[in-house]
Amino acid sequence: MKKILLGTTALATAVLLTNAAHAADDGLKLTLGGFFSGVVLAGDDGNNNSRGISFDSWNSEISFTAEATAANGLTYGFQIQLEGASVADQIDEAYLYLSGGFGRIELGTQDPVAAQMGYVAPSPDATGVLTVNSGDYFINAFTYNSDGDAGKINYFTPRIGGFQLGLSYSPDGTQDPADGAVSGGFEPDNNVNGAGQQFTAGLNYSKEFSGVTLGLSGTYAWLEVESPTVGMDDQTSWGLGANIGFGAGAGTVTLGGSYLNITNFNFADSDDVSAYDAGVQYAQGPFTVGVQSIWWDQDSFADTIWGISVGGGYKVAAGLDLSLGYMHWDNQGGGGGAFSNTNADVFLFGTTLSF
Repeated sequence: MKKILLGTTALATAVLLTNAAHAADDGLKLTLGGFFSGVVLAGDDGNNNSRGISFDSWNSEISFTAEATAANGLTYGFQIQLEGASVADQIDEAYLYLSGGFGRIELGTQDPVAAQMGYVAPSPDATGVLTVNSGDYFINAFTYNSDGDAGKINYFTPRIGGFQLGLSYSPDGTQDPADGAVSGGFEPDNNVNGAGQQFTAGLNYSKEFSGVTLGLSGTYAWLEVESPTVGMDDQTSWGLGANIGFGAGAGTVTLGGSYLNITNFNFADSDDVSAYDAGVQYAQGPFTVGVQSIWWDQDSFADTIWGISVGGGYKVAAGLDLSLGYMHWDNQGGGGGAFSNTNADVFLFGTTLSF
């Protein structure tokens, strides 16, 4: 029943937005995509009695995309992303979309517009295996503005003069909404200390000027805390980002950085965060090299903590990339996460296959 309701809503929206009767087309065509990142890590992760070496594959997915374009120009489809490892959240994103002259609408469990539109510092390698701006490392430090994959509706305007605006709304921050169209279909509104309604907005600018590419972004997110206890309050955040790319010799240089300010991090009253990253990447032919660093300043930590990544990548063939680099984390601020001691030093060798 839920699928029928979603399909009916999508059809009604398409008719209203295009102001045209349904036109015959060839129907949805399914395509497969995906990637697998396998990484060897060696070094000191900051914890006592660790083995010092690990074989990991923390970021792998298969995506199923079905899409069609009607005779009236409306593009419609859906995407489902399946995690490549057994995890609690086995299905990552799952959403339908409609796009045309009106812009783009996404409905389902998908990243909010703020996460999709914000610019951050470039990774040292092309595939992002070496990025330190990720929840996979350290204290989950990041500078991208996101409210997660809770069920939501996203809207992106058409890009006009280089500018694009996006808006997101989620009625409940639960990662996977309950099944059922009516019975069991509504999430509870009294989840103590849990995420309630969520709203994000993003505005970015992308343009090329005589061989120079410029990207600018501003994002905002508000997350409601349901039935808060003492010391809990709504979380708000805003972020800024920029990338600039230009030719240098036979290659291309990309410079970038971003800043994120969070008030009441994880709904904890007065536990605010200031996070920022910076990086540079040079790409020439199949080679990519660079450096990226991130800083995280949280009120409940004694001092600022930071991480840095240096390395690069090489495209062996279409869909086959290698990454090699070194990462250092300084945890003297007292943050938790994966590393409990003062610092960590890790070498990484990664292989990414994509199609």
